[in-house]
Amino acid sequence: MKRVNALLLAAILTISLAACSGGGKEENAPIQTLGWFLLERQEGEALDELTDQETYLIHIYDIIPDESENAEPSPFESHYSITLNEANTYEPLSAPASFDLGYTDPTDANYFMVSCGYAAPWEIDTILAGSEPIRAMSVYQINSNDITEDTTGVFTVEFCGALDCEIAFTSEDITSIQRFDDVFQIEEDPEAHMIAAAYFQRVRSICNNMVNGYLFNNLFTNGLTSYQSCLSWTDGMSKYGVYSMTGLEGMSEEFFGGEITDPEVQADIEGLPALDIEVVKSIYPDLPVDAFESALDSWLTNGPLALEALSAGQDAGEAGVLADAAVENMKTYGLQIIDGYAAHLTGE
Repeated sequence: MKRVNALLLAAILTISLAACSGGGKEENAPIQTLGWFLLERQEGEALDELTDQETYLIHIYDIIPDESENAEPSPFESHYSITLNEANTYEPLSAPASFDLGYTDPTDANYFMVSCGYAAPWEIDTILAGSEPIRAMSVYQINSNDITEDTTGVFTVEFCGALDCEIAFTSEDITSIQRFDDVFQIEEDPEAHMIAAAYFQRVRSICNNMVNGYLFNNLFTNGLTSYQSCLSWTDGMSKYGVYSMTGLEGMSEEFFGGEITDPEVQADIEGLPALDIEVVKSIYPDLPVDAFESALDSWLTNGPLALEALSAGQDAGEAGVLADAAVENMKTYGLQIIDGYAAHLTGE
């Protein structure tokens, strides 16, 4: 009798897992794959701390909540593993559920996970039954040699209740991309999502860069010289910087007087859309984008006036008061924006 029950249980499990296989495209599957993306590396090109034989494989998918059973994703990354060619098993990289603007050196993969706007399922406490689908991602650091014309793989979710399943995929399901931003080809408006993701880097770079120091804490350390450097650098980055979701890629043509003479700069910004604040707000209406941009404009306007007065031995006056207030507002709203991006990792 025990043997019969064991066989019956095995059959049920096989049927259950089969319902999730084949790329996760079945109507009732708890995980529906939207894309597998392989980050292509140029020979000799550095990428984070990876060796020359490693790269990133990215899985973008929708989590479809069960109609009746709540799911509690596990905090352990190994429960969202992939196995390639029935040989090598990889766990997803940990996502930075909170982002420190201090003197840290995040990887491009870290930046991608924070700025993409997709959830990291193991950071979600509970997925309530009957709720809306959650767009999620997993990033794997893999051996490049695992990817061939005949690659087979399995994405496995274990110990997560209603989410448990196996999803099979092959090399035909994998799309090669040149930069992380290219994963947005799964969206109805890829350019809008590229702009919204890159805005994270715009805010981060303005609030935390080598000139300004951590959230402008070093703004006044070297007196007027430091203040002038901060103004000049921030003015250039905010007006002419071209950002991807992983960093400042270069400067726009306007910075070079309408013509880019450095082919490396041209190559860096090729394919990246220009900043559009209205697009950012349409994707992330809850972020204080207008408040941050208003504070930035105020500082770039009143800061030079205050600096000019101080340089002439005069009181900074109203311009100084407005400039100081603008810096404080940039700190406040900049942190809120950064925290807002990080919150998406938990499905918020």
